[in-house]
Amino acid sequence: MTARIGLFGGSFDPFHAGHFLVARAAKEIFFLNEVVFLPCARSPLKRVPPVASDRFRLSLLRAGLKGQSWAKVSDWEIRQGGVSYTVETMRAWRSRFPRASLFWIMGSDQWELLSEWKDPRELARNLEFLVFPRPHRPRARRSFRMREIPLRLDISSTEIRKRLKKGVSVRGMVLAPVEAMLPRYRPYR
Repeated sequence: MTARIGLFGGSFDPFHAGHFLVARAAKEIFFLNEVVFLPCARSPLKRVPPVASDRFRLSLLRAGLKGQSWAKVSDWEIRQGGVSYTVETMRAWRSRFPRASLFWIMGSDQWELLSEWKDPRELARNLEFLVFPRPHRPRARRSFRMREIPLRLDISSTEIRKRLKKGVSVRGMVLAPVEAMLPRYRPYR
């Protein structure tokens, strides 16, 4: 049987319940064997780097996903340093797993920007896009095929950082192990 691997890239700054629920839904709906969370070193489409350190973002992911045998955390993009390009990540996974079916999990906000990504056509030839609404449903694109993850969530890392800065609770927006780690981390305060 061919392995079905979901790749979920992003800043995860911080990792939250929405990330978890989207990944779990993708795994169940599209019969993925595993979902690999890939925090980026730096997004090419964002002007500023992540607020939290690479180490802390990895720690949040590992704490939040502990006990989920289907979920893996990879520091591959962080170890590459600099700007993280999805096409380079895909090439690395394709060379490791040449026979696997690869799926890229993304929000509709990034789906709308796909033509600005590095080598989007190569991505489309080598993986399938699984897109979740954020904040709206993804629109079909003439040159690219995607499948929608039918899950509507209104949780964002930006909103969580704002709440933490104001000293407002984020209970329910993040998983309990992540919530326990956030108050101690100065950059979010």
